[in-house]
Amino acid sequence: MGERTRSIGVRAMVGAFVLAGATGCGGTTPAQAPPAAAPTTTASAAATTEAAATGAPAAGRALAQVFPNVDDATCVPSGGDVRTGTGAVPTEAYTCDYSSVAPNATVIFAQWPDQTAAQAWYQDTVDLGARVENFDKWQVGGVDEGPLYTARNANDVVISTGVYENLPYTWEIRTATLDESNTIFNQLQLKGAAGIG
Repeated sequence: MGERTRSIGVRAMVGAFVLAGATGCGGTTPAQAPPAAAPTTTASAAATTEAAATGAPAAGRALAQVFPNVDDATCVPSGGDVRTGTGAVPTEAYTCDYSSVAPNATVIFAQWPDQTAAQAWYQDTVDLGARVENFDKWQVGGVDEGPLYTARNANDVVISTGVYENLPYTWEIRTATLDESNTIFNQLQLKGAAGIG
């Protein structure tokens, strides 16, 4: 599981976010939620049942080594819309449906050709404009993993993008509100860079 932090050293633990004065700064205090797997839908239940009946594994995507959530049946390979403003496309990416948690919510997990391309995906979120929350780093197990930026796009979608420091991986949450983004963040299974081979 991951945590979000502000670079000045104030840390927020998953399921126990504490933001001193965030509301006064225009942010909100994230909703607390216990860690959970990606949402299960009728489709994922059917896939699990089918896998059990046929003996075929329901999981096994390579990117699941970094982002275990991508093995859920609510995740599908991402289309051509996952590309950076500079034209880079991921080597592997999945878009996961989190609408059972928040209406129209999605998470995009991606591996890029290199860290430069991953950083370009992150920069596209930075380029949307002002930060809508105080966090600018994210962590796994109390260890900083990389930068985090959350902004609102022209369609009023809250986009929260995290990139691994020195690795070609990103995750991105897309929701209607910051509170929804924080609720979904609490459900992500993120691995620390030290555990990525």
